[in-house]
Amino acid sequence: MVLAFDYGLKHTGVALGELGSSLCRPLETIHAASRAARWKAVDRLVREWEPVRLVVGLPLDAAGGEQEATRQCRNFAAELASRTGLPTLLVDERYTSLEADANLRERGYRQQQRAQAEHAEAAALILRSYLESGPQ
Repeated sequence: MVLAFDYGLKHTGVALGELGSSLCRPLETIHAASRAARWKAVDRLVREWEPVRLVVGLPLDAAGGEQEATRQCRNFAAELASRTGLPTLLVDERYTSLEADANLRERGYRQQQRAQAEHAEAAALILRSYLESGPQ
């Protein structure tokens, strides 16, 4: 199992997938009011699903440059690796939020439903990209 995260300060999308296939699915969105609450939810998911690897989306700008959100995601990924002891990889997540919203819109989700599901859907897109790249 692999868990993927679309990290955000307020909302962190989580997806679940299997190595050796491109099968993955949105799992949930963590709505954390505090850093401690976010880590409590992340720790629960890691214990529950027992992944062998973790993936974190890396938000780059359109040209591939870094921004403040990039630094925050790198810090999240480093702490995630430290807390779990699991291999934690960063994957380019450019345009996944737009694609997630379009996918949900196509499936008939209304605005409020899309806002709730978008982060987990984006995590699934990040994970699919990673799994399709043929990870070792």
